[in-house]
Amino acid sequence: MGKDLETIAKIEEVEQEECECCGLKEECTQEYITKIKNSHSGKWVCGLCSAAVKERLIKEPRTAMEVAVRTQIIFCQEFNNSRINPKLSLTCAMRKIARRSFENRSTSEGSSTSKIARSTSCFPNIDS
Repeated sequence: MGKDLETIAKIEEVEQEECECCGLKEECTQEYITKIKNSHSGKWVCGLCSAAVKERLIKEPRTAMEVAVRTQIIFCQEFNNSRINPKLSLTCAMRKIARRSFENRSTSEGSSTSKIARSTSCFPNIDS
């Protein structure tokens, strides 16, 4: 039973990993880091860059994973070299890309669900 506890403790240990594309850091378990590296040609990429790589593979199905990751690395390097606050600019830009991609997929699939407009603040009222 002692060995099982050691295994659980190792799985739950959190490490800070840096994206090899954009340089953003995330806290992840070693198991998750290994999973991402195995699926991205040995490179650890953050969630945003992973989404960008997946989009490239969808748009260009004949592209190899290694090429898609390398293309994302080059994109991030060029983007970072052109900005005053590169990490913040990159995050905002990739968020917009991911949102547009999601919206395009939702409308192209003929989604019958309607979007609910927010009429009030998303922050709950706190009555004192």
